[in-house]
Amino acid sequence: MLRDPLLKNLIKYKDLLLVFIWREFTIRYRQSMLGILWAVLQPLSMMLLFTFIFSVVLKYKVSNYPHVLFFYSGLLPWTFFSSSINFSISSLVNHRTLITKIYFPKEIIPISGVAVSFIDFCIAFFIYLVLMIVYGVHFSLNFLWFFPLLFILVVFTVSLGLLFAALNVYYRDVKLFSGFLLQLWFFATPVFYSIDKVSMKWKLILFLNPLTFIVENMRRVTLEGRGVVLWQLGFVLVVIVIFYIISRTVFLKIERKMADVI
Repeated sequence: MLRDPLLKNLIKYKDLLLVFIWREFTIRYRQSMLGILWAVLQPLSMMLLFTFIFSVVLKYKVSNYPHVLFFYSGLLPWTFFSSSINFSISSLVNHRTLITKIYFPKEIIPISGVAVSFIDFCIAFFIYLVLMIVYGVHFSLNFLWFFPLLFILVVFTVSLGLLFAALNVYYRDVKLFSGFLLQLWFFATPVFYSIDKVSMKWKLILFLNPLTFIVENMRRVTLEGRGVVLWQLGFVLVVIVIFYIISRTVFLKIERKMADVI
């Protein structure tokens, strides 16, 4: 029997969730000349920028892999994470009229934004596969570890999105602070550098950030063909499950009075 109240609500109101996902998807790309291509252009443009800076301007070798693959493999999960959080934070406040008029599980709103970002991720991931083939990367069975890592990334992103969305109902500072926080988080995540070139002291600090483990190991299993370290995976999984439970508890507590304070 399913005991998670959020999952139970999502299953019970799955039709409404699909309506919200479709609505957010069409709003995002409505009146856009390039449409769904923006899902690819964002990580691609950042990848080209990093490649130019490190290959032409700095002439610095970041890793043994081509800069194109190295940067794109980091930007892929980061773009999904940052776009999901950016949407989630103000999603409830932006739907205050709907929230105050009818009852429905409010978690559907931020989760629908994460789902749209996930669609973008899947499209951008296809380009990643094409780049791997073009650069002659060997596919091994360890590539399959990418999917448990992706699951952890989604759970962590949903947890943080729910927490920030709920807190932003009471404290608009969350939205104002989010820009600075995401910039700081970007530099604390090995998107454009390798954790192997960081000293042990800083490496231990950086691994307090769950995205460090996720991004590093997504590179490890796809580009290097190596598996994940199981105890590290288990540790991060436990941390993220605890964080999910905390975020869910806070969200459900705030949700009861949300219509009165939003």
